[in-house]
Amino acid sequence: MLNTIKRVLILKQILKNISADVNISFMTQMNILSIIASRLNLQKIIVSEDIEYFFYSDKKALMIIRKLVYKLADMLIVKTMSDKKNYYFLKKVKVINNPLPEIPLNNFKKEHFILAVGRLENQKGFDTLIKIYSKIETSWKLYIAGEGSERKKLESLIKKLKLEKKVILLGNVKNIEEWYFKASIFVLSSRKEGFGNVLIEAMACGCACVAFDCPYGPSEIIENYKNGILVENQNEEKLKESIELLIKDENLRKKLAKEAVKVKEKYSIEKIAREWENAIEEVLKKGGN
Repeated sequence: MLNTIKRVLILKQILKNISADVNISFMTQMNILSIIASRLNLQKIIVSEDIEYFFYSDKKALMIIRKLVYKLADMLIVKTMSDKKNYYFLKKVKVINNPLPEIPLNNFKKEHFILAVGRLENQKGFDTLIKIYSKIETSWKLYIAGEGSERKKLESLIKKLKLEKKVILLGNVKNIEEWYFKASIFVLSSRKEGFGNVLIEAMACGCACVAFDCPYGPSEIIENYKNGILVENQNEEKLKESIELLIKDENLRKKLAKEAVKVKEKYSIEKIAREWENAIEEVLKKGGN
């Protein structure tokens, strides 16, 4: 508690010295400190959440403090419409998606393999994906890019299912765009997401994508069978069927991929930057809650 008070006072002085028109803060714990410091200075404050509302559901005190303190912010930015509903107790909540990074020129041809990307953690559902893949008769390999605490568990599962030559854990990949460009199919097997950055990246690179309709993000990104395939959350049989369909149907893969690349416009840095500018202008014009 004493350290928290010290941090607030130091932050208060820094923000006072900078004297910005609007303070903008990211991440839950930092947001709480920033709101308190900004209000002590009588400064305007926008806070942004990159994670979904229930991420800290096991930390009851933090949930209560956030609910009380966030009411003092001028505006909250969240990533999805579905997460916005969780903040029903706030007056000013705006949805601004994450932008796509700049996509390099594509000099690669599509290859017959499946790609998944993310931290090797339980939330990403790679254990489920590997089990589903083991039931599919195909020569297509499954590559998983990312690193995390579940590597050994996933390696054991791969060995148990005798998939050492077919499922490859790539670890951290620097040239991830090359993998997106080469992959014919991208799978999002997450149990939960904050938005779905890897999904829009894969779509922008022309992958035919299939995703669980998990909270939060995929249902607001994918238009089912138009620019991807959305599967009932954690319905393993349906995900298996969808992957098999994409492997067999080249025309469907090409159709979905052609529509998928249009996310470049929806999530362009220029568009997202304008939305942030509009949010800042709104706070400057209308003031606090």
